[in-house]
Amino acid sequence: MHKLFIENYIKQINKSDILEFANKNNIQLSEKDVDILYHYLKNKWQDLLYGNSTKIFNELEKQFDSDKFLAIKNLYYFYFDKYQDFL
Repeated sequence: MHKLFIENYIKQINKSDILEFANKNNIQLSEKDVDILYHYLKNKWQDLLYGNSTKIFNELEKQFDSDKFLAIKNLYYFYFDKYQDFL
């Protein structure tokens, strides 16, 4: 049941949502950065939440500078831990 809610929510997310969320968390993203995160969110969200997030982060690490990647990864784990029981 929760998986369906998450899937429906992700379907509604757009690139400006990603940029706004990053800005609220003091992460500055370029248009290319937003495109990358949007692609992974729309196409790999199940792997991030239910599969092998390590593989996804290994791919993402190659696409971002180290500081930005670390900020994104830390933000992911913060919210993953916070909402883990909902998943």
